[in-house]
Amino acid sequence: MTDRESKRIIHLPGRIDAENASAAEQELNELAAVEGKQIELDAGQLEYISSAGLRILMNLKRRLESLRIVEVSQEVYEILDVTGFTALLDVQKRLRELSVDGCPMIGRGGNGEVYRLDAETILKLYNEGASLDKIAAEKKYATEAFAAGLPCAISYDTVKVGTRYGIVFELLHAKTVGELVMSDPASIPRLGREMGELMRQLHGTAMPEGRLPRMTDKVLGWIDYIEEKYMGKDDADLMRKVALSIPEKDTLLHCDFHEGNVMIQGEELLLIDLDDICTGNPVYDLSAHYTGHVIGAKAAPESIRKSMGMDVETAMAMYRNTMEAYLGTQDLSSYEQVMQLFSLFSMLVYLGKGKDSSNMNAQRAAGLMEQVLPKFRQLAPVIMQTVQKI
Repeated sequence: MTDRESKRIIHLPGRIDAENASAAEQELNELAAVEGKQIELDAGQLEYISSAGLRILMNLKRRLESLRIVEVSQEVYEILDVTGFTALLDVQKRLRELSVDGCPMIGRGGNGEVYRLDAETILKLYNEGASLDKIAAEKKYATEAFAAGLPCAISYDTVKVGTRYGIVFELLHAKTVGELVMSDPASIPRLGREMGELMRQLHGTAMPEGRLPRMTDKVLGWIDYIEEKYMGKDDADLMRKVALSIPEKDTLLHCDFHEGNVMIQGEELLLIDLDDICTGNPVYDLSAHYTGHVIGAKAAPESIRKSMGMDVETAMAMYRNTMEAYLGTQDLSSYEQVMQLFSLFSMLVYLGKGKDSSNMNAQRAAGLMEQVLPKFRQLAPVIMQTVQKI
């Protein structure tokens, strides 16, 4: 048995049949008698379940609001499927296990790494502790974006690598945009223009309400976390005031749009890393892009190579070409003035957004609080006036 914050995981024995059904049911009932937690049955060791065992599952299901069975072998899954239990319970098959030994890493971000498995497939490997629910959500959101006409890499398999989870994507001979421009600097003007056009397509796509999370709701949740961990109520309330002043829109947002999260396959650019995709005001995407390329280039140049696969000079060249195409002008001065202001808010928001990211640590959090918070307090009224015009 394993207890986590919101669930209790109960490990099933190797067999449940007529001989041990009574003892197994008593033990399961005792372990499942806990309030406020979802019960999850881990069938990793279960090799066989008889009709007596199935009755135990049925009785347990009647007592609980929800019941999930994970790590189910193909043999046990066939028993559950034939008897109709896959329609009654949340049943998840045992995941295929892979190794990334010898596989080149083609990208790394706060949520994990991306590996090239072979000529046809890549693997996004999540950090330790990422849940299957989070991965299922990313797959669902990617499908929603694809159905809306956005060029996305669609996954076809969830796998395990040791104790970590990952998603396999079929991308034939694809490279990240960052990889390509580093190997071919002459492609910067063309790919910068195409990145700008892709961002315009992204922000020109409206999603029906309820299909994806709202950025405003996510930001308010992050601010709750920030107040609990980093700042006082007055500062957190000021952040909430700014968040609620931003005009609501049904625009599709990627939330981490950069050259390491766009693959190029043939002549087509494809978005990956869609776990934060949502709807909201494009200012969030634009600010993240500006912060990563401009502020990040000055403050943490090593992060550019780590996340985007580029050196600072190449990243800045891509930034200019991308934003000139997106905005339709070579004069970025007024745009950058807005981004400089809004980045004071968005960098503080990252204290919450990055809580599960390997990029956030105590030193970086302290630096953001010390360097950004005083300026944000001073300029919050100006930020709210500015975003009303966006």
